[in-house]
Amino acid sequence: MPGSFKNIIDYVWERKETFEELPLNRVDSLVLSQLCYFQLPTAAEDAWGWEGLPIHDLWRSDWLDEMCGHMYDPPGARRLASALAASPRYRDVRIFCYIMQIDRINEMQFSAMSFALTPQDTYIAFRGTDNTIVGWKENLNMAFQVQVPSQAQGLRYFERIASQVPGRLWTGGHSKGGNIAIYVGMTCAHELRRRLQCCFSHDGPGFTSTTLDDLEDIGISVPIDKTVPKSSIFGMLFEQDNQDARVVRSISSGFAQHDPLSWEVDGCDFVIEERMGRTASYVDTSLNAWIRRASLQERRQFVDAIFAIMTAGDEKYTHDLRTNWRVTAPRMVRAALDLDPEVRDVLVQEVLELVKELAPGGE
Repeated sequence: MPGSFKNIIDYVWERKETFEELPLNRVDSLVLSQLCYFQLPTAAEDAWGWEGLPIHDLWRSDWLDEMCGHMYDPPGARRLASALAASPRYRDVRIFCYIMQIDRINEMQFSAMSFALTPQDTYIAFRGTDNTIVGWKENLNMAFQVQVPSQAQGLRYFERIASQVPGRLWTGGHSKGGNIAIYVGMTCAHELRRRLQCCFSHDGPGFTSTTLDDLEDIGISVPIDKTVPKSSIFGMLFEQDNQDARVVRSISSGFAQHDPLSWEVDGCDFVIEERMGRTASYVDTSLNAWIRRASLQERRQFVDAIFAIMTAGDEKYTHDLRTNWRVTAPRMVRAALDLDPEVRDVLVQEVLELVKELAPGGE
């Protein structure tokens, strides 16, 4: 890692101003969105209620394994927790109304946190897709469902919080959390929308044309701030118009650019790239083009096929697919062979094309 590289952890260590002294910006939004991935223990009971828990109270050795152990980069999450607990900007911010729900029957993975930045400023963060397989299934369901369960739950959560707190509101999230944040901004009650300052989406997927056609009063007076890494894959899914997305520099490549800790920060903003990379352009022009051409039934079959392969070994978490690969791999191959030939051909073709885009020499 280059010595000059700085990410959101460095930002947290360096910023000394409170939120009253320096208003929330898009880097703060990514920090809070990453904190939303922390799985708070039941012992942190104040964070589950309206009273709230100061961020610095999370820095407990007996909580860290439960909070960070399930994340994609547990050591990085611990470093972030340490920085937040010491930061004059973040340490006294209260986390309140934390919620986490997994519903395998209805294929929903939902979690959210609210942050009292100042007496008049509340940031509402939605968790992105975690390492549960049902969470990834819900992500893919966006290809054919007008409203997935976590979007509906996000709207209910936002309206409940907004009805009880005064002043200005922000929403945001990373990955699927960013999609929920924008969905909430487009669908919440008008009187709440007037209080909403910005909806932040950090490499969150967009919306299919079917979903956009179904939504009313899209984007009325709701500022949207979308950031994607140069080789964005997730943030370009279902995207209808990427012209307004801010492209940020990442020190990783391919899928790994989805990791917020790989995004480069300069001062109070990200380091900006001039254009999208080849991989993002492929997702935007090819995968999305296929989604637009395919019928809802074809999309459903495609998504169900991927899910059937992923769950062939009965694992509940994506890391189990890697850990138990000697068992899961043969089962997944058999499940793929059992697919309808037309669905299997489309799936194989799209996967091969994406692999080519991610091969060395691509962006």
